[in-house]
Amino acid sequence: MSDLQSYFVAGPENLYPHHISKSEKPEKALVRIVSELAENGLDVFQLRAKSMQDIEIIDLVKELRSTTSNTKMKLCINDNVNVASKCNGLINILHLGQSDMAPNEARKLIDQDIEIGLSITNENQLDNIPNCVNYLGVGPIFNTGSKSDASEPIGSNRLKDIINKTDLPVVAIGGISIDNICSLFKLGVSGVAVISAILNENNPIKNFHKIKENIIKGLDK
Repeated sequence: MSDLQSYFVAGPENLYPHHISKSEKPEKALVRIVSELAENGLDVFQLRAKSMQDIEIIDLVKELRSTTSNTKMKLCINDNVNVASKCNGLINILHLGQSDMAPNEARKLIDQDIEIGLSITNENQLDNIPNCVNYLGVGPIFNTGSKSDASEPIGSNRLKDIINKTDLPVVAIGGISIDNICSLFKLGVSGVAVISAILNENNPIKNFHKIKENIIKGLDK
């Protein structure tokens, strides 16, 4: 069974006002929500904090690790190799995009226990995957409003082609909703990365339980 099935991506800037109580800062609210999700079985949380300084990200990572240490959740840093190199023993994954540092170079700078994920947007990029990559983030699959610089959606058919051409686990991202999760697992994905499917107008924990239900349905082939 994949340990990438439920994969939540967020930073403090992704929270809506109703997620944050009057006494909280967005960072504290994010820690609280991620901790609750971890206690309910979240597999991976990727911290994507584009507007924070490195020292602030490291402090947030420490708090996230502290509150989720008794769960199975893997903690991932997005893009930032410098932060990852200073988080030995705190994070499990560094996720890189096509415009970030090359995985082979990043591998030299981070702890050997930290896994590396790599984003790809098309089949041609499968030709340049170094051996140090542990899984692929593939997408956007569908139209998404969560990432302003996202590429054109590749759709389910091209996603299936990529799954068939790699032995690496594939995590689908981009436009993933509670309603299309089941079909994506039937295609053969190892996980789905979501932002708005958890952080919408409803309660994140209720949304997560629906996601888990549809993952189970998708795996029941």
